[in-house]
Amino acid sequence: MDWQYLKDEVYFSDGSLRDIYVLDTLRSDWQKWIDFVNENYKIKFEYCDYDGNLKFDDKIISKPVFDFWDKKNDFTVNATINVGNIIVKCYFFTEEELENDIEPLEVKNIDQHDQIIEYLKSVSKILNKEVILTTENYSANYDVLVTVNNNHVLIK
Repeated sequence: MDWQYLKDEVYFSDGSLRDIYVLDTLRSDWQKWIDFVNENYKIKFEYCDYDGNLKFDDKIISKPVFDFWDKKNDFTVNATINVGNIIVKCYFFTEEELENDIEPLEVKNIDQHDQIIEYLKSVSKILNKEVILTTENYSANYDVLVTVNNNHVLIK
């Protein structure tokens, strides 16, 4: 893969993030993803206890996430995952869609691109689902930049 092409077509600077999606997810998919990232990456997990106190952990804890989805609390949760030197953010917006965000300007070379692709491939394999990298706020009107199905990678 040519770095200049990737920089121009995937990691271009337009002021927006790139979104990583796995669509049609179930809670069991999320638990597999949580277990995977907890075992393989440096994590910073932010959540609130039931008294509203901000807490931090070095692993994602599924209970506060699931309780947020079940509307047992109003406290948002988020995780920062370090994929090499790239920060991947997860805000756990909805159970039906696994979404991560990356800042395209953090991907500065082919090695960092390869780290992101390895992350996408691993997630695809673990969940046995397609993973896509898109322009921010994906919808049918936005560009899919990268599609990953297990080891098969298609770049725009």
